[in-house]
Amino acid sequence: MRADADPRANPTVYTRRELLGASAGVVSLVVIGCAGKLPPAHEVAPAGGEVTIALADAPELAQPGGVMTLAVDGVKKPVLVVRDGDSYEALLLKCTHMGCTPGWNAGERSLDCPCHGSRFDAHGAVLKGPAKAPLEKYAVTSDGSTLRFRVG
Repeated sequence: MRADADPRANPTVYTRRELLGASAGVVSLVVIGCAGKLPPAHEVAPAGGEVTIALADAPELAQPGGVMTLAVDGVKKPVLVVRDGDSYEALLLKCTHMGCTPGWNAGERSLDCPCHGSRFDAHGAVLKGPAKAPLEKYAVTSDGSTLRFRVG
């Protein structure tokens, strides 16, 4: 057997820069994987600045504790609608620290920002900084079959 035919006889040599680049890529994947995820967003178009959601079309909100992510036309960040008992809240998912998009942590029922570690409760209040201000809320009204809130 020839020496160059044995892969152990001619190991691949990596430069320090290649190893650091690969390490950074692995760390990035781990951070992205650990960040909270958002449920798939429902696209909605507000009419006159008002978002209307038929509860019949929102099975995610059928039970207390349910959450629904919205991609609202004209709003750059997603909106998370949270059902708390018989009331609802709509939170703009824009971290008040640096503007990143927090992910939903279903186990902790919190919103966790992947950029700098801020955490918010299901009502948008700060649980952990560096963010100091709560998430922006939209006032939600419900008639039992439809939710409405104004954006902008």
